[in-house]
Amino acid sequence: MKRTLFFFLNALIILGSSVRAQEFTPEEIFSNFKDAVVVIKAIDFDGNETSQGSGVIIKDKGILVTNFHIFAGNDKLEIKQNEIPVAFNEIIGLDIEKDILIIGLETANFPSIKTANINDVKVGQKVFAIGSPMGLENPMSEGIVSGMRTLEEGKQEFIQFTASLSPGSSGGAVINSNGELIGISTMYIEKGQNLNFAVSIKDIEGITLGEYSDKMKLQALNHFFRGRKLHDEGRYTDAIKYYDKYISIFPNDAKAYNFRGLSYQDKKDFENAIKDFSKALKLDPKYVASLSNRGECYFKMEKWDDAQKDFSKVLKIDPDNVSMYFNRGLAFSKEEDWDEAIDDFTKVIKANPSYTEAYMNRGLAYYYASNYELAIIDWKKCIKLDPSLTNTLNKLIDNADLLWQHNIK
Repeated sequence: MKRTLFFFLNALIILGSSVRAQEFTPEEIFSNFKDAVVVIKAIDFDGNETSQGSGVIIKDKGILVTNFHIFAGNDKLEIKQNEIPVAFNEIIGLDIEKDILIIGLETANFPSIKTANINDVKVGQKVFAIGSPMGLENPMSEGIVSGMRTLEEGKQEFIQFTASLSPGSSGGAVINSNGELIGISTMYIEKGQNLNFAVSIKDIEGITLGEYSDKMKLQALNHFFRGRKLHDEGRYTDAIKYYDKYISIFPNDAKAYNFRGLSYQDKKDFENAIKDFSKALKLDPKYVASLSNRGECYFKMEKWDDAQKDFSKVLKIDPDNVSMYFNRGLAFSKEEDWDEAIDDFTKVIKANPSYTEAYMNRGLAYYYASNYELAIIDWKKCIKLDPSLTNTLNKLIDNADLLWQHNIK
């Protein structure tokens, strides 16, 4: 599978436009909220500064929110607001998978930022970005919410926006034009233009807060982060070694088994991948990512029945998961269960009428079920959606037409 290269940013605030309460002008946004954004520096175990980013202070909760990757692999953080040190306690919450780090603050004089309802975030709403890209404190840019995206193979949801970001910006806030935090900026896609992404406030508020002052726990979490980074670099064997270290400290963490399973799967060690996904599901039976991953692994092992069973379990938990209907349709096709395959591809097409691959595969299912007329209709739709398929599909269409005209079953 072709991988899209993502670059982490090191700070910025985004202010999205909602349709509640009072809306602020850009000048008011900057004036009211610039002091809620701070500069964060990560210091390694030798006392050297290794990375810099931004963070967002939520006064009423007494916390600072930023990206975990700013801290990963380091010993401590230094936080400043307008060059003045900000007093803080310990790390009190994190989610490595979603790249979120939460720090408890001591009493300080900060502006208040309310948190938004993520359901109020809509495409087209205005957004602003304030942060510390490349060490420049509190510049602001303006854009719009351009989408709600699921990336990283369907395992992570992001808010996409057009407010400009610079390399070296991470952990900035996402606030709508009503002055409500909707998320924190985290990354951009290298080859795109204004393809910038933020972790949503829903994910931030979903983190269970606790204390992470234990050095062993922090070291373990860094092992996990290092494993993910090595996996993204294609160094699967090395990634597995770091996941092993993490699991030796946290042996009951379902996410760790899931991610180690992905590394085994990508190095084509399917047996060990299945074991890890199954272990994750034993710890968390409703862990959709592991069900999906195990199903994909079974599919690659040509265990079609096992694959479609896992895809069915995902759909029982998440009945609107279009990609699972498509995957299950492929598994049914491999088993030559054409009616079930057609039914699944039809559901995909109903949800996404421009899904070319669904028309292609439903056409094949119709063809092998001897319904040549409907196969031809689907393949012609494919050509309309993607003209580059014309030569390939015209051959199939001609053959199906011949069989249809001669009523050959």
